[in-house]
Amino acid sequence: MKKVFSLSFVMITIIACGGLGKIFIGGKVVQKDYLVSVPFNYDYNFALIEVQINGKDYNFLVDTGAPTVISEAIFEDLNIEATDNTMVTDSQGRRNGQEVAVIPEMIVGNLNYTNVGAVVVNMRDVFEFDCMEIDGIIGANQMAKSFWKFDYQLQQITITDQLSNYNLSDYTDTLSFSTSTQLTPYVTGHVNGMKTQFTFDTGSAGNIDVIRSLDEFKNAPGFTKYGGSSIGLYGALDSTIIRTIKLDSLRFGKTKVGAQLVDLDDGNLIGNDFMNKHEMVMDWENKSIYLKKLKDYENVVDSTFGFGRRIRDNKVVISNLYKEVKTPLQLNDQILEMNDMDFSEITDENSCSVFKGFFNPIESDSIRMVYKRNDSIKKITLPRVELIN
Repeated sequence: MKKVFSLSFVMITIIACGGLGKIFIGGKVVQKDYLVSVPFNYDYNFALIEVQINGKDYNFLVDTGAPTVISEAIFEDLNIEATDNTMVTDSQGRRNGQEVAVIPEMIVGNLNYTNVGAVVVNMRDVFEFDCMEIDGIIGANQMAKSFWKFDYQLQQITITDQLSNYNLSDYTDTLSFSTSTQLTPYVTGHVNGMKTQFTFDTGSAGNIDVIRSLDEFKNAPGFTKYGGSSIGLYGALDSTIIRTIKLDSLRFGKTKVGAQLVDLDDGNLIGNDFMNKHEMVMDWENKSIYLKKLKDYENVVDSTFGFGRRIRDNKVVISNLYKEVKTPLQLNDQILEMNDMDFSEITDENSCSVFKGFFNPIESDSIRMVYKRNDSIKKITLPRVELIN
């Protein structure tokens, strides 16, 4: 598994009770007996679709790990009043109070969603989300009004109000789930025989996370990455330590995943690197996820050049290092060149183009790098290091 860029997820949790809870489960789809397909962009390992609000087009992330979210710009364009406030916790544990509003109408494909509860957050304040042009989120509370089918091969989502519109005879695995107030699904998993609950999160670009407190996993082979965290709703943390281990056994419902690499983190999470091996149908009415497996789960192999990178203040900097990989690099070293890529002159105008290039895989077994630390410029060749096989 050759990782290109570490972008994790945009999972958000809200505190909702009483009238606020009713706002998030309210709303409806105007049409009846519908079957609508919409394409999605999968450049960043999660689904981005086009929606229309107040006559304007926007890019929204489809995220079962979050409620529906709109930007402050959309909120102001709608010229509506906030109905409430809620405390929001993002994937990195950062908390903030946010306004809640009811969207009069959102068009997805040719479906009209009315009176949808949404949190108001300016996601474009985060550099990476701004580059990906994410204006908001279609969350679990909105998705739960229909049956959603994800076809990762065709990069297409199909939405219907009749489950019978899908031929589920080839969907051999079914995952039952419970839900939170925002209707995020939680499925039961078994980690090395230990039972626990996982967030089923289409907003995660990663594979599988396991909560650290479940077990120390002292004897599990693995590696440790330190430095900046992955990206949450409020950006990244500057100092984190994530251990990745090889699990001997992993199962969701009757679906046996086998040996897998998982990150030990603050919660249990299933992301798109698992989901994209399937066609899947999400059914909130019966609290079931139907899976048709299309690809084998990846072999437990991971390799790296020993660092992660991020753009900060128009500089490409070392954001992560691996404890097990010997390297002269240090956190916050500035990368000036890498193979044939020149990062020495990044501006506001080209920074997003550079960022999007991070998602292109590096197939070579070594890279040449020129980097800067303080006023000293250094050159190095880094080999690809196999972490686990």
